[in-house]
Amino acid sequence: MRSGSFARIAATAMIVFTFVFSGCGPRKEETPPPAVQYGVADLETMVKAHPQYSSYFKLQTEYNQLLEQYRNERNRLIQAASQQKRINAALSDQTRRLAAENELKARVKAKEDELNDGLKKLYSDISKNHAASSSLNVETLTPEERAEMANLQMKLTILGVTGEEKEKIKDRLHFLMELRASREKADMTGWTADEVKRMKNAKEKAESELTEFSRVTAEDIKKRLASDNKAHLDPIEQSFDAGNQEWNRAWQSRIDSKQKQMADLKKQIMADIEKEAARVASDKQLAMIFVKYKANINATDVTGDMVNRIVNIKQEEING
Repeated sequence: MRSGSFARIAATAMIVFTFVFSGCGPRKEETPPPAVQYGVADLETMVKAHPQYSSYFKLQTEYNQLLEQYRNERNRLIQAASQQKRINAALSDQTRRLAAENELKARVKAKEDELNDGLKKLYSDISKNHAASSSLNVETLTPEERAEMANLQMKLTILGVTGEEKEKIKDRLHFLMELRASREKADMTGWTADEVKRMKNAKEKAESELTEFSRVTAEDIKKRLASDNKAHLDPIEQSFDAGNQEWNRAWQSRIDSKQKQMADLKKQIMADIEKEAARVASDKQLAMIFVKYKANINATDVTGDMVNRIVNIKQEEING
């Protein structure tokens, strides 16, 4: 058997037990002490027999209804906030993509200008060795074609298109790069073979560097967009709770108040049961009454006695 909620009555019961079986006169002969007696009682039955149980049950029902009302209201507000957040996220995503495209175009154009300046300087240095007039045209793509390249690069790297669309984008990018190379014009009349090779190698290196720069820049922008998207897609419950602290506090106050009413009444009911248990233990000379046990082997079941006492508790005594 295992002791339960009424373990505290053991001391009182033992005092009564000792008083009943202790004599005051001289002891004539040794007698064995009487066997210790225990009792058992069903706690749930006793609680339900208490006159205030109906009030406790009412409070418990109100508490459950309050929790259900809170959950339903919270879910409704979260659903409304989630719908609005999806709308805002779609608009924000479109804005971020446009900003990413413009950033990619601007950074690639700046790098292209830097590389072109280097090619122009090399061309100018070589041309000084020759009397004939010469010219170099490195501005080969129109602004519209540059914008198209940036947009295609963004779709390929940032948006991660796949399948047939990806192949079409790669083909178009290749075409534009070939177009840029074919439009480059350089008058290298009178140049030596080494000078022509030097200029050709410089242009190939610049082309390769620009391609790699475009790729790395697009990847950097992609990572930043992914981080921004994660921030915009935080769990709606967290953002809802963070933005509705006053609403949550008001509900929590109502729930806590109902819980306190239940706890106070439960404490009062248990105090009455423990008091009656002490009286039954005294009357029946029980050392302890257990309310939790696996099997009743030889203990006295006092549930009926306890119920008879509990149902007769006067209302004024409870309120007092």
